[in-house]
Amino acid sequence: MSIFTPVDGLIGGSLIGLSAAVLLLFNGDILGASGITSTTLLEPRKALTDPAMLWKLAFISSFLLTTVLFLADPAIADPAMQRPPLVSRLGYGIGGILVGFGTKLGNGCTSGHGICGLARLSKRSFVAVGSFMATAFITTFLLEGPLSSHTEFLRTGHSPDFETLLGPIITGISIGLSCLAAFIQYRETPSLSNYQRKALPAVASGALFATGLFVSGMVFPAKIFGFLNLAGISDGTFDPTLITVMGGGAVVSFLSYQLVKGHNFFNHSRTRECPLAMTEACEETGKFNVPTNTTVDSQLVLGSAVFGIGWAIGGLCPGPALFHVASGYLDVVILWWPTFLLGSFLAQALKNHTKSPVSTLPADETKITEVPEGGDTSQKEHATTCDVLMEESTQLSSLAKLQHYKSTSGSDPDIRV
Repeated sequence: MSIFTPVDGLIGGSLIGLSAAVLLLFNGDILGASGITSTTLLEPRKALTDPAMLWKLAFISSFLLTTVLFLADPAIADPAMQRPPLVSRLGYGIGGILVGFGTKLGNGCTSGHGICGLARLSKRSFVAVGSFMATAFITTFLLEGPLSSHTEFLRTGHSPDFETLLGPIITGISIGLSCLAAFIQYRETPSLSNYQRKALPAVASGALFATGLFVSGMVFPAKIFGFLNLAGISDGTFDPTLITVMGGGAVVSFLSYQLVKGHNFFNHSRTRECPLAMTEACEETGKFNVPTNTTVDSQLVLGSAVFGIGWAIGGLCPGPALFHVASGYLDVVILWWPTFLLGSFLAQALKNHTKSPVSTLPADETKITEVPEGGDTSQKEHATTCDVLMEESTQLSSLAKLQHYKSTSGSDPDIRV
């Protein structure tokens, strides 16, 4: 029997798209669950002291609190949470590290690339979505078909364990850290800055994101496996709900980009250069922090492919996994999340190792724009060492001509270097 729920998927996806729209239009930031969570959890000191990180703490806390207060109990009671295939502890561990590694290397997951990236018609995101969908389909086919007898350790017959108080405790800690960060930053900057103005829209976005994931059913691994298992098309168990979720989310997000100058598909005069929550002097926050890189490189393709494999093994990506934390699912808290962060750390180390050597020229001669954290974000264009060296070579050539002229004519020409 089919478990396709198109209306729930469309409504939930639209709420996810609205969450992305709020974050974009009010804060100028991208809704990317992998970027928001990994940067916050891997750099806790920076999360508490850096004003640019406050909105991420607010987003996570709002997401957790919304789930604990309104969504966890009905999610736990839903039969879909117990529907096979059920992931084993080893499956959560392997899936977590692959998702963490892949999303960090490929700069995004289903929310960053699938909702925000497709909405702005990003070539990188289309390639990323194609890559992780392809490997997820192939992995699921192998796990459920030819390799099923050799991969039984990734599945279990036991229902997932959950601790009633675990979600509220973690939520309380998150809220406490958010308040501590706000207090630390208020002591340093008593006046309301643009960074601090981002907190309230992030709270709204986090609540909408959690609600959208629950309504759409994407918090239930069985819905993900039902979509990824293409063999279900023949026996009526295929569940295409995810298509309506991503479609609804991408459409709403697409509409929000029509108000962002430089990223609007339709030309009109009502585009904005500064997010709605910012003052007009929004240079300090980077205005709209939207990726502009169009380069499709090996890291994007490989990272997205690895993410797809981990997604198919564990049935979770960062957004639904955060929902499971608030719901108190023990294996996700103690196995999936630690391995996810380990994978993110390893991928970041690899990216740092493979970066091209930085010029030994003075720091003010090379301008590097930091990658925006929080989604399918990819490295923006920056002034390369080659550009600087070419400019210096031109200057040296002009100086040589000047010296030659002076030595032959004995006068100073009007040459500006």
